[in-house]
Amino acid sequence: MYNKELFDFICRGNIEKSLYATSIFLIENSKIEVLEETLIAVCSYIGTFINIREIVKLNDIIISTRYLIENEKLTIADYLILITKMCILCNIYNSNPVSRTGVIPIGKLREKIIDVFSEDFKLSSNGIMKFEMIIPPTDSEAYLLSIKILSSFIRIIKILDGLSSENADAIELISLKFKNCFDYIIRKKYIIQTKLNPNEHDPIYFLWGFVEILYNHEEFIHSYYWLFSNNYSKKLKKDRLGIIYGCAISIIYSYKRFISTSWNQYELNVINKTKEISMDLIKQVKKELKVKKLLPEEPVKELKENDNNELRNLQRLQIIENFVPKYDINIKEDEKQPYKEELKII
Repeated sequence: MYNKELFDFICRGNIEKSLYATSIFLIENSKIEVLEETLIAVCSYIGTFINIREIVKLNDIIISTRYLIENEKLTIADYLILITKMCILCNIYNSNPVSRTGVIPIGKLREKIIDVFSEDFKLSSNGIMKFEMIIPPTDSEAYLLSIKILSSFIRIIKILDGLSSENADAIELISLKFKNCFDYIIRKKYIIQTKLNPNEHDPIYFLWGFVEILYNHEEFIHSYYWLFSNNYSKKLKKDRLGIIYGCAISIIYSYKRFISTSWNQYELNVINKTKEISMDLIKQVKKELKVKKLLPEEPVKELKENDNNELRNLQRLQIIENFVPKYDINIKEDEKQPYKEELKII
């Protein structure tokens, strides 16, 4: 189960409180699994609203989250930088909210995607062989349905191939429609048998099978599946659905990479500031916990401090400060300053 307080801090884009709460997790260390589950839950939340213009940033977050969970030798700065990146994306959404995937009434959702699916498109024999691990037996009621879904997805990909950089708006619309297709199939609760998971008929396994068959070679796409599957149980499904929604956008991006941009200079300034203060923040939190007699006597495992010599030589901060990104929706495009810098104190 994830930590609701930290989850809420990050989703609100509150960098100061998010970093402070994360520092407590890292110091106590016995709750590291809860922290990891919280990071996955935030990835899922971001996946419900992410668009193709910002998908590179979520890809970065997904890969970094997987790295932190997989690796034993961790740095404090790695955690805090990841938290900061999550807050930045949530700040962008909070400043300019859009409809999140998974909340549209299913009737309206059907209207948005019904044109995608057609009986006119068929899989070739080679296509059927390629997807044989996720296509139900021919005598199954879901056999024709699975063929219809797969052939429609392939048609979307072929349409993408014919679009140039001048059609960025069309590509964005296709990415949203593709994500909505995933949402609709999951919420309709179709019963689709697959050889990959013969005992599970949830259509989400069919969709993940599609992803893995075509995109396993793409690290950032496979990492979505890895995070979804990490210590997965059915009770976690609701908290992880956003991961497959974000993955759907990432698939479209894999064909048209020009459409998304990475962290801009102002966002990098915030990220780099976090890196600079990471060790001093940990020291301050440790000191405060010690004063309150909340510091554990024997941590479960020791986290490695950042080996960067420049960080070791930083002058000790008298107070923990951070530049907090605040998205200004009224700013002129030609000024290229999407953030105001505000000095905040934890």
